[in-house]
Amino acid sequence: MDLQTSIGQLPTALIDLLCNPIIADKLLQYSRLSSILRLSRTARVYHDWVFHTPKVFQYLDLTRAKGAYTPPIAPIDNGGHSWRAERMDENLTEDEFYAGPLRSVLNRLSRSHILQDVQVLVLDRLASVTHELLHEITTDDKYNVRLLSIRQCPNVNEARLRHLLTYLCRPSRPEGTPRLQGLYFFTDPACDRSIDAKTNIHDGITTVDGAALGLLPSDKAQDYGSQHWYAPSGRVTSIGAEARSAWEETLQSCNGVISFDAILCTAMHEHMAACLHEASRDFLATSKPGVSTIATIALGPGGCSGCGQAPEATPVWGQDHMSKFPLLSPPPHSGKLLDATRPPGAVIFGSSQPPRLIVSCKWCLVNRHCDSCNRWWCADCYDPKESSKLRDLEALSSAGLDYLPAQEELQTFDRDGSKGDSIKVFNGFCVENCLVGEMMAGAGSYGMWA
Repeated sequence: MDLQTSIGQLPTALIDLLCNPIIADKLLQYSRLSSILRLSRTARVYHDWVFHTPKVFQYLDLTRAKGAYTPPIAPIDNGGHSWRAERMDENLTEDEFYAGPLRSVLNRLSRSHILQDVQVLVLDRLASVTHELLHEITTDDKYNVRLLSIRQCPNVNEARLRHLLTYLCRPSRPEGTPRLQGLYFFTDPACDRSIDAKTNIHDGITTVDGAALGLLPSDKAQDYGSQHWYAPSGRVTSIGAEARSAWEETLQSCNGVISFDAILCTAMHEHMAACLHEASRDFLATSKPGVSTIATIALGPGGCSGCGQAPEATPVWGQDHMSKFPLLSPPPHSGKLLDATRPPGAVIFGSSQPPRLIVSCKWCLVNRHCDSCNRWWCADCYDPKESSKLRDLEALSSAGLDYLPAQEELQTFDRDGSKGDSIKVFNGFCVENCLVGEMMAGAGSYGMWA
């Protein structure tokens, strides 16, 4: 009795599985470039499948490719590298020195007719990414990159990159250009897989920039996967968080042409314009007036903690253009901009809240946002300037605040929910949930109020 008779039938061959596009797409998401190339060398049938199926190399991640790596600060002349024919001399430019290893890898891929199929190129944290190489990737016809990720690449010249992006999106650009549709630059690649890298939602505790701890409210404690932009996760990017950034003009110039893993604070700016804190209004009026700031704080889809409403111009997925939504991490294997901006459907569409993107800069939320639990209040529900109790506490704080205020002194909320004297945010913490706990936790232990 032969083997086939004993088991009924032979198992499905691997090549039959790979020829199924649905199965192949899933397998390729977990396959490294080196593994795919090794597979192509096992048999002729696999070689033909690898090099004659465009989707195989549609997504290319070189962040762990040894040949593409160079130390952030490399020695001036160590010689012997395969990516240059001669030793360092005065004619070798900085770009040639740093970008040499990555250029060697890309040139080999080009000779193998692989590079033309790459639509998603991930180069995060590679020191061999330079401006000249980025110019080549975005303008040379041998590249067909739609989504490019260059997060935390130490040798990227940001000023020249901004100039390049503005040039690519110029009104007089040729039709059909640029090929690049999305650029990942602002977010942390370490947070691609889990939002727990920044906010431990499952344990109900959040850390705010290494400062105090607070409880995350139960109505916000939902698992949003890795999509920080749609979670009440607080700060999502550091660029533009503490001061205005030159990237604001670039995002404005590239709007509708190239998308980024960041977005401007347009909706919240319009909503809070009439009630901005005086310091915020003065700062924004003297610092690049007319240019929106970068939205650095994600507030979640729940809206204002008082009324549940969102700013009128808040973009809603399915109703507004894709250009109003940031790129979500990690870059999708499909290479489609639609998939790169699509919110986490299982959570957003399955909840009672609409799939709306509520984000803000820090200037719009002065005295309106809790840095711990990320609750916030709109202008209709809370006006800090009308709170006499808040002014009293600020005076005590400036005088040293050598006693611990009683909880009833802080929580003077009106039963009808009107503004009155009710205090909702003090020193960056919401009074109702986080402030009293923080004061008690720090009292007498070199903490916040010690």
